[in-house]
Amino acid sequence: MGEASSGAGEGAVAGERAGTNEWAGADEPAGPDEWSGRFEQQAAACDDLGSPLWARLLRIVAADVRAEGPSWSVLRERAGLRFGQAGPLRLVGAAHRLALAGSAPEWASLLPSCGGEAPPADADGDRVLRSGWAGLVDHHGDALVAGLDREVQTNEVGRAAALGYAHAVALADRGGPARLVEIGCSGGLNLRLDRFGLDLSGGGSGPVLGDPDSRVRLAPEMPTMARAGLLTVGVVERTGIDPHPIDPTSVEGRLTLLSFVWPDQVERFARLAAAIDLAREVPAELVATAGRPTAEVLAEVLARPVGAGTATIVQHSIVWQYIPTDQRAAVTAAIESAGERATAGEPVVWVRFEPDVWDRGRVAVWVRRWPEGGDRLVAHADYHGRWLAPVPTP
Repeated sequence: MGEASSGAGEGAVAGERAGTNEWAGADEPAGPDEWSGRFEQQAAACDDLGSPLWARLLRIVAADVRAEGPSWSVLRERAGLRFGQAGPLRLVGAAHRLALAGSAPEWASLLPSCGGEAPPADADGDRVLRSGWAGLVDHHGDALVAGLDREVQTNEVGRAAALGYAHAVALADRGGPARLVEIGCSGGLNLRLDRFGLDLSGGGSGPVLGDPDSRVRLAPEMPTMARAGLLTVGVVERTGIDPHPIDPTSVEGRLTLLSFVWPDQVERFARLAAAIDLAREVPAELVATAGRPTAEVLAEVLARPVGAGTATIVQHSIVWQYIPTDQRAAVTAAIESAGERATAGEPVVWVRFEPDVWDRGRVAVWVRRWPEGGDRLVAHADYHGRWLAPVPTP
């Protein structure tokens, strides 16, 4: 979720849930020049994050918006969207959704995620892409406008490798069972991470966590070695908190989550689809904040009793920037309050997968455990989980 806090543009962090009900209302409408710049910046982010097709499309849209062409006619209806609400990703997500739903077969023929073939990256290919986009806007303009009202959610399961590693490091002395609570859970797919296959061996002797036979398999590049001897932390209770949680087991929820995956990233698309299928087999509770402060709902969830000998893990990934600054202290206090109730037999762990303050092009993965307390940096990672670099620990 997020705006341009990574240094790589809006989509380097955005794309999970940009614009929730905890945000204020829309700004004064921005003009075509500002909107064109937003599309250019998102294009750069897509280049950096391995989606050349979407980068090309976003630049085509940027030029059309700057010229106040048909794309601007669509955007003008929602020009008050703030930068951090990821308008460019909302628009192209709506376009992908039309293809996935079978409503725009000619457009779908250009998208690998829909069984199509991306036009070649040359002048002729750009003409094909530009023509396809123009036809989509002409025939489905109203649906694209409606799509600008749909917040961006992708529920990136690639991050599960880093999160699962953090769980294993934080509870290396005991393993599971654990209650897992996720803030900003989207569809709650990463609440099932112990059922994923997390290959952290890097082709060497590193650990393989989770279920080695899982349909959801993650094998990030490992520029540094993972700590040896780690065990999977088995999760016995799964609760996600979100302003607008998505039911991934519904037809509508599945379509929404898949639509925001960039269509030339077919492995990422297939991985998300597999995680959605797994969600049907592994239940999780998704709690909507329903306009209440996140901290209040979180405190209620953490106040629930746990089974004897059960740890509690609170996790979030690319969420902190979406919590209003005047509410972050309350969220921290809710977690710390749970930590104060922790015992050696029932510890509390806080796992954060958030932009590295020293290098916004990567994520820092921190853990804090009670009753011991104290923060530890356990890894750096790619935003989409393409690589994981554990930090050596004593």
